[in-house]
Formats: sequence, structure tokens, C-alpha cells
Amino acid sequence: MTNTRRQHHRPQPHLVVFRDQSAGLRYLSRSTRTSEHSTTWEDGKIYPVIEVDLSSAAHLARTGGRAVQEEQARRTLVGASA
Repeated sequence: MTNTRRQHHRPQPHLVVFRDQSAGLRYLSRSTRTSEHSTTWEDGKIYPVIEVDLSSAAHLARTGGRAVQEEQARRTLVGASA
């Protein structure tokens, strides 16, 4: 298979908006995915929008935020029982 043929079959990336459903954040990025839904970005252009749950605001465990919350909860429990 030649390099040209391989490139011909690859989907071309285009600009899309990823909207984090949990955190209410939006990101403009390139992707090969598309969507039937669209949204207007800050530049006034309309882009396909893909709903995801990906930000650190939505996933505290990946950022260490959950550990901080658990530590605060432990301190509260220890303080309450003292």
C-alpha cells in the first residue's frame, strides 16, 4: 500500500466544538468526528458540536481534586467526633 493511498482513506480533521456536559465548558479543536448538532463559537462561525464528559472540572479523580475533597471530609469527620 503506497503512502498516497493510505492518506486518501484517512478522514480529514476539521474544527469542531467539544462541549463538556458536566462542567458546561466548551473547547474548539480539530477532530475527524462530526455531529448533526451545531453551535455558534465566539468567532461567530457555526461548528459541529460534540457532547462529552472530559474536563478536569467533571473528573476530579484525574486531577487529584477528589483526594483533596476526601481529605477535607476526613478532617471534618475527625473534628466532629473530637
